[in-house]
Amino acid sequence: QSELAVCENPGLSGLDRQMAAQFDSAMSRANAQQRALLQRTRTRFLAYREGCRSESCMADAYRGRIREIGDIMAGRWQPPR
Repeated sequence: QSELAVCENPGLSGLDRQMAAQFDSAMSRANAQQRALLQRTRTRFLAYREGCRSESCMADAYRGRIREIGDIMAGRWQPPR
């Protein structure tokens, strides 16, 4: 469901490409701990995105994930409460 919405919406497609590029770049330079965290939080992101019922929810999820990847790589990430 969410993948179809991404493919059909240019804005979401752009956010998806931006996030994927950032994720790939982060994975290529991450240490083992960061890699594990990136993958673990990716699973949570995908589950959250799948639960979105609007394009704005999905866009917010992508923007949050983009920030989260940056925070993980900068050592600022804190688990959600």
